[in-house]
Amino acid sequence: MKNLRFRSLLAAALLLLPVAASAQSICFWTPDQDLVPIRIYIDEEYIGDVTAAFAAQPELDTPGTLSVDTTPVRHSLTAVDKYGRVFKSWSGTLTPQPGKIYFERLHGRGFREVNRKDYAFVFLDWVPLFPLPRYYRYGRYIEDLYPLEDQGLLVGMAATAVGATAAMGVAASRNWNVADSRFPYFAVGLGTEYFGTLCEWRNTTQFKYRFGNKGGVSILGDVGIASFPRSWEESVVPTFCVGAGLDYGGLGFSLRYKPAVGMSWDTFLVARLEYDWWITDVFALDFHAGFGVGGYGAKGLMDYYDFPFGFGFLFRL
Repeated sequence: MKNLRFRSLLAAALLLLPVAASAQSICFWTPDQDLVPIRIYIDEEYIGDVTAAFAAQPELDTPGTLSVDTTPVRHSLTAVDKYGRVFKSWSGTLTPQPGKIYFERLHGRGFREVNRKDYAFVFLDWVPLFPLPRYYRYGRYIEDLYPLEDQGLLVGMAATAVGATAAMGVAASRNWNVADSRFPYFAVGLGTEYFGTLCEWRNTTQFKYRFGNKGGVSILGDVGIASFPRSWEESVVPTFCVGAGLDYGGLGFSLRYKPAVGMSWDTFLVARLEYDWWITDVFALDFHAGFGVGGYGAKGLMDYYDFPFGFGFLFRL
């Protein structure tokens, strides 16, 4: 009797072995370090995080991936990066087949801003590093236009920048030796500007070295703080930028660049039309508006289009 019972248990175990050996698994991974940690939800239940990036597809259960075993029924999948964006470059559902391993690559271009009310199960107990609020312009959300994917506007911006640089270059060269008592000078002052798409307000101490005469060249820079007043939790981080421009009198056209470094995680490259109005010999008001690209993180420069504008004042030293 005991032998019969043992044989029955052994037979049952042998029958279950193929099922265990053919368990279906999902491995979530990303090639983009700037996105991690990425939170993973299956059937609206938080499972864990992807915490590292890989240049090529890793193996199942590699540390830094999120590898899970699941049942062969239809599941909903949700991935959310550290900025609160949801991965949209998949159907959002998966029905695993027994014995198969599924590798889900979560690339940066697949994450999009969403209506967070539609994903309440994500944001009820978690606040992202900083959110990217939606900003409506020209009948579309500017965040939904990605410069590397929607290149029409990018080409137009580049053509405008080249044309403006050429025009200002001619004006500067032809008037380089035309005397103007305002130039050259070195000036410092305070400035403020707003980036509408990045929802970023920059308040800075600005520096400007303008050499030449009526036609000239400027070296620009600033340093200060950037705030994100429309975020869930207001963030204030250090900021800075450097640039150079061509000038005709008080009118200038410049390019400015800011990399993402350390805590200063915003980045941008913008062209700027500016005018310095010298009210006295030593005091000027400056006004500027521009266009360009920007984003968040070391790889975020080409994430969004933006159209910053601002003003400030300068003291000639």
